[in-house]
Amino acid sequence: MAKTLDEVMCSLPDDLRAEAEERGRELIREEMTLQALRKQLALTQEGMAQRLDIRQANISKVEKRTDMLISTLRDYIEAMGGTLELVAHLPGKGAITLDGFAESATSND
Repeated sequence: MAKTLDEVMCSLPDDLRAEAEERGRELIREEMTLQALRKQLALTQEGMAQRLDIRQANISKVEKRTDMLISTLRDYIEAMGGTLELVAHLPGKGAITLDGFAESATSND
């Protein structure tokens, strides 16, 4: 008979259960939608709209997008009080942080 996740977790020794729970929290932090991030920070769509000086309906659209301008994402993250870093992961290389995406000013390069 199959066991539930709760049953398996309860059967683990305390140290392994704590380790598994912490790793689960790490994975959740690594993968998060803009909507989930906003909610975790206890911000409403209306509050974000005020911070960005746009309509609430536009916040909803931004949160549902799978493709957007980096500047839009940067503005959204900054409105939540954060900063945006763009990191590339290439074969045979470590994580590489790309420069030139932090400033709000645009260039003609």
